[in-house]
Amino acid sequence: MKIESYGVSDIGLSRLNNEDAFAQLPKENCFILADGMGGHNAGEVAANETVFELCRLVKDETPHTPAAWAKILNEGIKKANAHVFNLATKEKKLKGMGTTLCLALIAQTSLIYAHVGDSRIYRFRKGRLTQLTEDHSLKAELIAKGELDESDAAAFPKNVITRAIGTSKTVTPQIQTTSIESGDLYFLCSDGLTDPLNNTQILDIIEDSLTIEEASESLILAAKKRGGGDNITLLLFKIT
Repeated sequence: MKIESYGVSDIGLSRLNNEDAFAQLPKENCFILADGMGGHNAGEVAANETVFELCRLVKDETPHTPAAWAKILNEGIKKANAHVFNLATKEKKLKGMGTTLCLALIAQTSLIYAHVGDSRIYRFRKGRLTQLTEDHSLKAELIAKGELDESDAAAFPKNVITRAIGTSKTVTPQIQTTSIESGDLYFLCSDGLTDPLNNTQILDIIEDSLTIEEASESLILAAKKRGGGDNITLLLFKIT
């Protein structure tokens, strides 16, 4: 099994700083992305601290079964949450900071993936694009409950998230496992990509791209052409 990866982050057209963070750990086959929030660069701190803590966790572990990794990541994400929450409590300028999180790790023939918030993980397999994660947002939860229909959803605020790293003492990450296949393309992304682009537009760009580098840069460009109102971060990896 060979894994090719590519990550890119763009500040966008409206923000003064980039509060997204990402990391690629090719030796461990692990990929992490965070989208921070909070004033005075606090979101940047939250995202970077979360990514750093989880990189350290994964690097310190020896290879495990998918089930064991799921437990390790669950506890590790909870510890990262406590770390960011404590920083926000101790430093006035960091008060209220938080971040979303997406993490994907390959173990044996499985992908273990975890997320908190509305950053997403997608899979492109045999011409089909599948959103693997469910947004932890008020909008998504109301739609799931049948309390918000699709006709009203377009005008509903997108960025009211119901779960984040660092905004409360505890957090419950959503951790899932799926099988991998040769030819699979996975990508993690912040909402700077998925707010301006829908899944059909994303699929069209991926299908028109010859490499993951081309796909990444084309997706960034398309998001900026449609406003670029937020930081845009993408982390792609392909299995062959």
